[in-house]
Amino acid sequence: MASDAEAQLREKVKDLLARGKVKLVLGYGKRSGGGVRPLFTKLPDDAERLVWNDQCAPNLAGYLTREPCLGIMHGGGRVGIVAKGCDVRAIVGLVQEKQVKREAVHVIGLVCDGIAAGGSGAAGVPSKCLECEWHTPPMADDLIGDKAAVAPRAGDALADDKRIEGMTDEERWQFWTALFSRCIKCYACRQACPLCYCKECITEKSRPQWIAKSSTIRGNLAYHFIRAMHLAGRCIGCEECRRACPVGIPVDLLSRFLTRRVEEAFGYKPGRDPAEEPFFVTSKENDPDDFIR
Repeated sequence: MASDAEAQLREKVKDLLARGKVKLVLGYGKRSGGGVRPLFTKLPDDAERLVWNDQCAPNLAGYLTREPCLGIMHGGGRVGIVAKGCDVRAIVGLVQEKQVKREAVHVIGLVCDGIAAGGSGAAGVPSKCLECEWHTPPMADDLIGDKAAVAPRAGDALADDKRIEGMTDEERWQFWTALFSRCIKCYACRQACPLCYCKECITEKSRPQWIAKSSTIRGNLAYHFIRAMHLAGRCIGCEECRRACPVGIPVDLLSRFLTRRVEEAFGYKPGRDPAEEPFFVTSKENDPDDFIR
């Protein structure tokens, strides 16, 4: 990721804030000790603190459904957001599901050839960056970067999916059980997910209590299975849940596995077009099943 893209980003944000086009910009800033952190920029001069490099892993879209962004948008203002292709897909999902209005968000899309932080794939490269289809964001008000200069990273992004699909039912059950038995029920995965925006999560309900509060294998499986079903056909594979997990569970495997099954069966891929109807509110005459007839 070239330094000139960072300079262009700073100039663009400075201009948007100076002209009052946006009230706030969500972007990335330097973190003490190295790395990056989310940075909320309100003043034009603060745009100089923005950074753009291969450490910019966080998906900032989840902040759009929280304060102070909600207050600004509900008051008629606009919020700017710096977003990679996978991040923009989450914004598209929020627009589709009417959590944010498209006109209330100014998307500063960044051409991205992959990140290095929190690598889950081969050689420390995140699986989502292998054979990525979204180097250029599918939706942007401003686009920064040279999409012609992007070189796809080699690797099989579906390696884990193929491995799980090749298991027997018993092997698959043992795999998920062993995986989620490590969960400590901290809910970091839920908090990091840009599409987990419910004001009251089913995990917090006690009358009736659907999911055990303690970290037991029964409660862990119930939590992760229910969450994965809620994300089936919605998960955009940003891997924020995996990156947030303090015990290193690849939490995204299940929701991504189900989302790929949705794509195979119905041809639906989340995060492509804000005008497209969400998967769970759509029915078609050529539906492969006959339950709607």
